[in-house]
Formats: sequence, structure tokens, C-alpha cells
Amino acid sequence: MYSKLRAEERIVQISQPVRPIPKVLIADRDSMSSDLLAGALARDSRCETVAIRRSKLLEALAADDFDVVIVAADIDADIESDTGNAFDLIGTVSRTHRKVAVVVLLNQSSDELVIDAFRSGARGVFSRQRPMSEFLSCVEHVTKGFIWAGKQETNALLEAFRSIPAPKVLTPRNSPALTVRELQVVKCAARGKTNKSIAVELGLSEHTVKNYLFRAFEKLGVSSRVELLFYLTVGGHKFTVTNPDDPEIDAR
Repeated sequence: MYSKLRAEERIVQISQPVRPIPKVLIADRDSMSSDLLAGALARDSRCETVAIRRSKLLEALAADDFDVVIVAADIDADIESDTGNAFDLIGTVSRTHRKVAVVVLLNQSSDELVIDAFRSGARGVFSRQRPMSEFLSCVEHVTKGFIWAGKQETNALLEAFRSIPAPKVLTPRNSPALTVRELQVVKCAARGKTNKSIAVELGLSEHTVKNYLFRAFEKLGVSSRVELLFYLTVGGHKFTVTNPDDPEIDAR
């Protein structure tokens, strides 16, 4: 009887659904870096990988289905890039390909860049200063639907939440009045643009951009770009505009 049961038990098998291999699109800062990351993912994480130039990212997404997109955010080089600001590109991917999870690669991690990345729609943020093993873990978690951030990036997010004051309920009476130029600069900063890229876009000097931001911060009651991002995101604020006909601040 025992041997018969054992034979029958060996016949019974529980079928497990086969998990599809994740398909990852990599758009790093150059072809060599993209190929290196693609090779590491294909070898150690059993992903199907495709490496491309960042300028071809939207074209590749339109032509094929991917689970994860890895995008380099080299802010210093964005002004010279044919794709413009990396966070603008990430935002476009997040809006037009909602099922695709985005991982952002940062050369140097900072509080502002981390906030900008997640605000743009990223589900993972990874600093190049961290080891490859953590990068593989990041991609693995994101492919499973989790949000991933390293210790430094997580601390930045928590600190930002702790430091931001409770959002005020704005009415037409107490809504901050910004000039046209201040509003333009604030909107650019909220999209993750640096002072340098804002200056190029609006035809101003970096010093002038800094002054506009400082004046806007005072009016809005915030003290940093991180607080500004949360102020705009959490509150969904709209602003009134003063001196719209002033030639010095006329909208371009």
C-alpha cells in the first residue's frame, strides 16, 4: 500500500505559471554604458535587454513593448542633448506608456534630483555610486511592481516630507501673486530644470533666474526647491499674476 501511494504521489504535479522574462530598454548616457548595463542584466537577472541612444527612446517604445525603461539623467549634459531635459523625457514616457516602469540613473544623487525623478514618474532611482549588485536588485524590484530607492534616496524623500509644512487652502484672496517671469521660472523649476537650463530656455542670466526663484520662494513661503515641488504637487496651487504688461517680465 505504501509503495502504491508513493507511486501515485509522484504522478501528481502542481503546475506553476511560467513567469515571462522581463523586457528592459536601456537608454544610458552613451552606447558603451548602455551595452554594459544590458549585458549585466541579461547575464545576472535573466532579462531580455535592448540598448539604445536616449534620442531613440520614444521611437523604440512606440515600436515594441517593454516592462522597464532605464534612463540616464545627466543633468549637466541635458542642455546640449538633442532630447532636452531628462525629466521632461521621463515625464513623457510615464504619460504615454503607463504600463512601463521607469528607473532613473543619477550621476550624483541629491535631494532635489531624487524628488524630481519620482515627480516625473520614475518608479526607481539609482545612483551610479552604488555597486552593480544593488542596481540588479533595483531592476528586479521594479519589474515586480515595487518602488525602489536606496538608503540615501529614501532618507531624502522622508526628510522632504518632514520638512514641508501642511499645504494651505488657497482662495483668490490669499493666493500668492507672482509676476509673469516668476511664474515661468517656478514652472520650469517644478519640471526639474536647473537654473542654467531655465536661463537658456527663457533667455535670462543664471543670476536673474536665481533672483526670480528667491522672490517666488518668499511669496510662497518655501525655502528650497524641494519644498517648492511638494508645495505645488500636494496643493495643486494656482497663482494670480501681477504686472502682466511690464516689459521686463512680459511672457515670452
